[in-house]
Amino acid sequence: MTTFDGETTTYGMMQTRSNRIAGALLAAGITPGDRIALIAKNCTEYFALLLGARKVGAVMVAVNWRLAPDEMAFIIEDSQARLIFVADEFAAGIASVSNRLGGVDQIIALEGVNSPYQNLQDWIAGYPDQDTHYASAADEIALQLYTSGTTGRPKGVLLSNASLFSFVRTAEAAFGDDPHEVHLNALPLFHVGGMNWSLQCFSHGAHCIAFSDFDPDEVIAEIERSGVTHLMTVPAVIKMLLDRPAVRQADLSSLRVVNYGGSTIAEKVLKDAVATMGNVFHGMYGATELSFGLTLLTPAEHVDGARPHLLRSAGRPVPGTEIRVVDPATMAEVAPGEKGEIWVKSPQRANGYWQRPEATAEIFRADGWYRSGDMGHVEDGYIYLTDRLNDMVVSGGENIYPAEVERVLLEHEAVGEAVAFGIPDARWGEAVHAVVVPVPGRSIDEETLIAFARERLARFKCPRSVSFASDLIRNPSGKVLRAKMREPYWEGWDRRIA
Repeated sequence: MTTFDGETTTYGMMQTRSNRIAGALLAAGITPGDRIALIAKNCTEYFALLLGARKVGAVMVAVNWRLAPDEMAFIIEDSQARLIFVADEFAAGIASVSNRLGGVDQIIALEGVNSPYQNLQDWIAGYPDQDTHYASAADEIALQLYTSGTTGRPKGVLLSNASLFSFVRTAEAAFGDDPHEVHLNALPLFHVGGMNWSLQCFSHGAHCIAFSDFDPDEVIAEIERSGVTHLMTVPAVIKMLLDRPAVRQADLSSLRVVNYGGSTIAEKVLKDAVATMGNVFHGMYGATELSFGLTLLTPAEHVDGARPHLLRSAGRPVPGTEIRVVDPATMAEVAPGEKGEIWVKSPQRANGYWQRPEATAEIFRADGWYRSGDMGHVEDGYIYLTDRLNDMVVSGGENIYPAEVERVLLEHEAVGEAVAFGIPDARWGEAVHAVVVPVPGRSIDEETLIAFARERLARFKCPRSVSFASDLIRNPSGKVLRAKMREPYWEGWDRRIA
């Protein structure tokens, strides 16, 4: 069963609701391969709509609710979604860009209390609780999640039934499959980690708990109140929990697994977490394109006094996954211990990017390898991440590509050039910093530029700081040297990844 914000839905209730949604989708003319989009915080409808869509062969597009309306509109247009399901609090934002959504047949409100759209309950009313018996193939696309792109626009990652269930099997082997488990998901469901962690919980009939809004004190209280056995989170959230006095006093003895991923974690934070919450931590490394985690650092390895450096690793590949380290210039595998790009071969691999054949061919190689864009090395079978080939910034578990930020900053009339990159941040791991070259004769200040970006970008993508320069650092051919520009901000750090 699921419990969202204290409201519980049994598996039987979920079956009934998803069957009725499937009936309504068929009546709306939805056919296999059609896309439906959902814009909402964590709620039961995520799973009712996903399951209802799969019962007719449709693909759910989970849209990041933190995005600006313009960014949401791009994803809806790009995915060619025919239906939009939107929570009331985001309805006004969607209405403001509705003129761009000509391909959408209908917009349905989840609640419909303060919304101009028909509500979901009325939309499915009258449809029977009847299974469609749709037969879904293993390689059929089930879920389309968007990840930021190096070209400044997000790309839709095509996750098949096979790739999703491959992670389910991996997770159950690593963390258990007892139906009496109680899983607390502290991640948003538009993230592959939050979604796939919940699906593997469902696969063995366990209890899945989540909240629409994250509150560290509420998470701590829920662990104690419900006897949570499994917690899914990211390093930034672990840090927030440790910063709350309540975590030192709460009874957390029910915890058997605390799984974290999405970004690396500071050693001192991890040591404090183990001391405070118990020797229950499992680290994973993965990507949206890989259906989340495909390496594992076990609890025993978190407290291995003989090898303390393991805390800086991302663990070892799970069974069935291969890792190689490649020189990105020559595409040749480097010697053990040498730095290069991490390549992955795994049954969890996505089918590619939606309508991006060139990007798919570049990243999803024909020989089965996936190019991660992460730089690192392998030592004694353990993966150590050091940098990013593609300059991606990870802030609080959110992936941010500088090109997206730069594209928006350059829209300001006083900005001549802009470059963005990640710098260390005590709370979020990394934060976006921008260096701006003003247009000659024009002046602009930091506060105004950040406010300008917040009107056009999700808040987590916006620069937290801006500096100004008369020119950018370039190589002889004129290419901006982003790594050179960010180097001073990382002085004293032995890794260029937070």
